Formats: sequence, C-alpha cells, structure tokens
Amino acid sequence: MIIDEQRTARGLRTVAELLELAEAGTIILDPYSVLLGTRVRLGEGNVLYPGVVIECDPDSSCELGSDNALLPGTFIAASGGGSIVIGDNNRIGEGGARIMAGTAGAQVRIGDRTRLSSSPVIVAPVELGDGCQVLGQITAQQVQLAGGAAYSHPDPDHRGAVLKGFGKARGLTLEVGEVVNGSGDFGTAPIERQRRYHPEAPSLPAAPDAASTSA
Repeated sequence: MIIDEQRTARGLRTVAELLELAEAGTIILDPYSVLLGTRVRLGEGNVLYPGVVIECDPDSSCELGSDNALLPGTFIAASGGGSIVIGDNNRIGEGGARIMAGTAGAQVRIGDRTRLSSSPVIVAPVELGDGCQVLGQITAQQVQLAGGAAYSHPDPDHRGAVLKGFGKARGLTLEVGEVVNGSGDFGTAPIERQRRYHPEAPSLPAAPDAASTSA
C-alpha cells in the first residue's frame, strides 16, 4: 500500500504496525492520522489521539513511559542527535504542543504527571520535573522547572513549578510551588508563589509522598 511505503521511507511505522501496537495495549484512536517513528520507544497504556506525530531520526532517541495522553496537535521530534525522555501519566497537547530536541546532545526531560497545554513549544535543553505545567503559547528553552506534586494537589506550595501566559521563556529556573505568569519576555516577569492564584487553598505539611500524588 502506497501509504505504508511512504511511511517506511520516512522512518515511520506502517498502519499495520500501529495496529499491532494497539493490540498490545497502546490506544490509537485513528491509526491513519497518527505518525509514529520506528525508533520511538513506548511504555504501556499510552493514548495517542488523532493527529499525533512523534518522529525520531537514526541519530537520536525518543522514549515515552506509560499511561500518557497525547492529544490532537501534539508534535514531538528528536533529530540531529537530540534526546527526548517523557515519563508516565502526562497530559500533553490539549490545544496543541510541540516538543523538539534537534541538536547533538540536546535533551528534553519531562517527568511524571505534567501538563502541557494551549500550544507551548518546548525546545531542548529543557527539564520539567514531576507535576510541572507549561500553559499557553510559550516557547521554553534552557528552562528547568523543579518537580513536586501534581497540579491537582490541594496545596499549591507542594506542586511542581509552572510557566503560564505567552511569550519566550529562556534561562529560567523555578523551584517547587513557584510560577511565572509571562506576557512577552518571561525574563522580566516576577517569580511568584502559586498560592497567590489560589489564596483559599489549604496549607498542608510536606509529606514524603507529596511528589507522587496523582492527578
């Protein structure tokens, strides 16, 4: 079939290979619109919505853990010796998202229970810890967000760090419970506590398993 020939020529799985993944437990809602590189490694129970693209060239690496939801408009590409590692239970691409590592040694690392929504562009090098969020049309590069509890944790002081708004975020490091609400240059925006946006939230003692709180 011509579609499969074209996919194979570009290092992508054929429709039949996607159906084999579906039979093994990956949820692929429309195998004709999903493009998945043959070198991409997937864990168990991932959900790939229509229009998801994950590419990985022969010089690069791309690995996803388990139970991730990749929504329509998600584009992930590792090329030129770059590396992308995504953990478990993440929700990526509500409103679109791009994640790219395109140079030798450049890496994007995304932990567990993160949320990327409303068209962010993540460009290596980037490290997003557990529970972190990037919300909005934000281009993030050379950013390190400290991991914490998931966004559903009742105490915002324990949640992973957050970028929200729109614009360019470059060279930022945020700690647990911090947020930057940017509008243009994130470097000129203040670093705030997430509690500022959730003043009625309870203040809870830090628990040893706070970072593992599920969404």
